[in-house]
Amino acid sequence: MFKDLKSIFKDEGTLILAVLVPLLYPLVYSFIYTNETVTDMPVCAVDLSNTPESRQFIRAYDATPEVNVVYKATNLSEAKQLMMEQKVHAVIYFPEDFAEHWMKMEQSPIQLYCDMGFILYYKAAYMTAMKVVLAQKSPLTAGNADPIKVHEVRAYNTIEGYGNFLLQAILPLIIQQTLLLALACEVGTRRQRGQKELSIKNHLKKGVAYLLLYTFHSGYLLVVVPRIFNFTQTITVGNLFAFMVPLLLSMVTFALFISLFFKRRETPFIYIAFTSIILLFLTGASWPEQAMPIFWQWVAWIFPSTPAVRAFMRLNAMGAELNMVAHYLWIMLLQAAVYFALFIAGKRVLAKRYPTEEN
Repeated sequence: MFKDLKSIFKDEGTLILAVLVPLLYPLVYSFIYTNETVTDMPVCAVDLSNTPESRQFIRAYDATPEVNVVYKATNLSEAKQLMMEQKVHAVIYFPEDFAEHWMKMEQSPIQLYCDMGFILYYKAAYMTAMKVVLAQKSPLTAGNADPIKVHEVRAYNTIEGYGNFLLQAILPLIIQQTLLLALACEVGTRRQRGQKELSIKNHLKKGVAYLLLYTFHSGYLLVVVPRIFNFTQTITVGNLFAFMVPLLLSMVTFALFISLFFKRRETPFIYIAFTSIILLFLTGASWPEQAMPIFWQWVAWIFPSTPAVRAFMRLNAMGAELNMVAHYLWIMLLQAAVYFALFIAGKRVLAKRYPTEEN
């Protein structure tokens, strides 16, 4: 087992995939999202009303930290050209009858055009406009009616940051994908060089070697990286260890089984490139699982990353207790048992087709 652990550090390719990538990739990825919210986003105002009320709204909108009204166009065509040239990312439009509705104590129409190329632009433009509308306490809010006092308490992602939201799902997925990539490349290299097929015992030794290595990586990815970038972190030490055991068992056995299908060193890269985004969506982090077709809801449970991400987000970002995610932990243990059985069956099939080394 320790011999296999040393072999990881002797091969340059495996060293990069199994050690350097898990250590450096999450840092680079997290650093990209260090500025989690958009500030001073350029916006164009089209004020056909040109009244004190519309100017007051524009001043309040411009005073927020999220947006900066840098252009004032005379018509929508001019504003559209500014957006096409990427000089602004949103246009706020006040029609000529804006003040007229205002004076009649009616809801005054305001139109907002957003650049949907980046979701953060839409969020900054739309949410900021809604906050200004609510702060006006005017006919904009249905005749100045205020029957319900709203007290906002932001749970979980308190700063509404994109990185804080996304990295909670990315980090467990990095463990699965880099572990599979490194192990499959090592196995594929042997087959590409024409070496004998690994015996079940020796193949399992490699799995245990990666289990030890990724015990360290998991602690680093799930604890150190979030702390470096001040991401939400509510998981306790006991819950972390209880989560890591089924996490690593399921992902190592999954990698052992999938590695049986690769005959060349570079083939796992194609698998990783094709599946990574799909697996992120299947976790339900960026797209609600209830909105997925039934077929994809079932497919999601094939991969250990699905219960791993869902459990980690609840434990680390939402403050859930271990009993609240126990079903996800049991699913990962079940996956570990199934993939271990499939690995043993697959090795026996390969032993009949290819020469196998002695134990």
